[in-house]
Amino acid sequence: MTGGKQGSGIDVALGIFSRIMIKYGYHIYGYREYFSNIMGMHSFFTVRVSESEKNSLSSTVNIAVFFDKESILGEKNRHNEVLHDGHVADIAPGGTMIVDKLFDKSQISRKDINIMEIDTTKIIYAVAARLKKGPGELAITKNVISVACSVYIMGIDDSTIIEMIKEVFKSKPANVVETDVEIAKETLAYMKAESIKPVMALKRIDRSGYMYAEGFTAAALGKAIAGCKVQVYYPITPASDESIFIESHPEFNIRVIQPESELAVIGITTGAAIAGVRAATSTSGPGLSLMTETITYAGITETPIVVVDHQRGSPATGQPTRTEQGDLSFVVSQGHGDFGRIVVAPGTINQYLEITANAFNYAERYQLPVIVLGEKAIAQASVSMDSKYIQSFKDSYRVDRGRLNIGKVELAEGEDYKRFKLSEDNISERIIPGNKSAVMWLTGDEHDEYGHPYEEPGNRERMMEKRTLKSVKILSELKEEEKYELHGDPKKADILVVSWGGATGAILDCLDGSFSFLQIKLIEPFPEKAAEIIRGAKRCVCIESNISGQMRNHISAHTGIFIENQILKYNGRPMKYDEVRDAIGRIAKGEKRIVLHEY
Repeated sequence: MTGGKQGSGIDVALGIFSRIMIKYGYHIYGYREYFSNIMGMHSFFTVRVSESEKNSLSSTVNIAVFFDKESILGEKNRHNEVLHDGHVADIAPGGTMIVDKLFDKSQISRKDINIMEIDTTKIIYAVAARLKKGPGELAITKNVISVACSVYIMGIDDSTIIEMIKEVFKSKPANVVETDVEIAKETLAYMKAESIKPVMALKRIDRSGYMYAEGFTAAALGKAIAGCKVQVYYPITPASDESIFIESHPEFNIRVIQPESELAVIGITTGAAIAGVRAATSTSGPGLSLMTETITYAGITETPIVVVDHQRGSPATGQPTRTEQGDLSFVVSQGHGDFGRIVVAPGTINQYLEITANAFNYAERYQLPVIVLGEKAIAQASVSMDSKYIQSFKDSYRVDRGRLNIGKVELAEGEDYKRFKLSEDNISERIIPGNKSAVMWLTGDEHDEYGHPYEEPGNRERMMEKRTLKSVKILSELKEEEKYELHGDPKKADILVVSWGGATGAILDCLDGSFSFLQIKLIEPFPEKAAEIIRGAKRCVCIESNISGQMRNHISAHTGIFIENQILKYNGRPMKYDEVRDAIGRIAKGEKRIVLHEY
């Protein structure tokens, strides 16, 4: 773990450290926490390093680097309210904390951790003199010092550290790369001169082909693989990262558009889909709220759009840079009136890629809006992703455009084209406007098969059934693994854990055979087989990151099943695997409702 004031290069340090670990053959799982201002407030990141793949963080760390007092001891605002408690308590007994030599370490009351002092001023002044620069110009390089001393005490060789810093900064100007390399070299020389010994000897693992990836990059890759051609967005945390990433990769061949408002965003997205391209937007709760009316327009016109909702703390502006699973109840009933929709929720970064890509096939196959219910806990988490997995998914992915006819429409003499022709499975042929052999009519009013406004009661009933009863086809055609994942045997285990989204990683990391786990991926329409699994379990607990238990309520509304036990977290922070493990143990002992509080 490392931390500091926002704007001090914490994210860069996360990337460098993680990439060094991946290059050394290890898996990583990282996460960044930051305030919703731009500069100055406390920011920190944590990276878990392991020989096997991990999906969450733990409550304590073994190595921490803090060069500011606030990261160590915490800070208060002008009203004497605690902004954060400091991270000295987050270090595991026997762990190591590296601090600046200027910090008075007598303020640290813990005696069960190893404290190392680094003279960052001496390192910066030495490099500044060598490069003939002012020391103030190099203040930002403390992030490189934190990485260099971290990997040094883990026993990693100097050449790997230097090589990785060069690789991470290769797109920067040559003088920036030179400065960071010199800072790293000086830090390593300082550690040796001060006879600071590594606390471990991390061995290189012969593993290659892994890349550093974040959740939002996985969503972007999913869109590229699916053949998305238009991405429309209005800046909003934490969703903007995805669109910026897509825009920085022109090889994806996705046109990125940033109009003046969320209303314009969803209008352009829907218009692009009507025009025949695969179109999507990414947003968060406040932006999605503003898009509501046009999403109902996509519903009544049976237009295939994909919306990725990277959930954050809500309501209103809420907590722009924190995580939550607060939008489920909203998105399953979003808009005025009833219409068909699909809501899916990834639980890991790999699933972010798969489910986002599959969402385009769902949208076009069933001609309706698809909402990918992501969240900040996954979108801004980072992992070591196997490039072979990405290639394998890309190779196996098949674009399914459903009943889209881009050729000539066959019509009998005197017959007009019926865009909303009634059919047994409630799916009609879809064409692109401008087709020379047919005219397509669209309206937000209730309409007849041709698309003309029509309010006759019998027509209204038929059209309402056409749009909403697509759920029957959806549930019968999607594979079980697209609807849910089941780990363990719920008939044998004492407890069945039911969950979705970002809590998935922590639950997977504490699976030990003492409980089974049902991850819900298809939220709307709700799969009956998942309901059967819940009914057949001895005892259930629902785990989610909101205060009202929205998944539990959703399951109850659809199935009549009331899951009595709950584990909830709603402080804006992601679930840690050890706190989840302990909470499940408490449920096994008879507790009914547990609220998690880990920072």
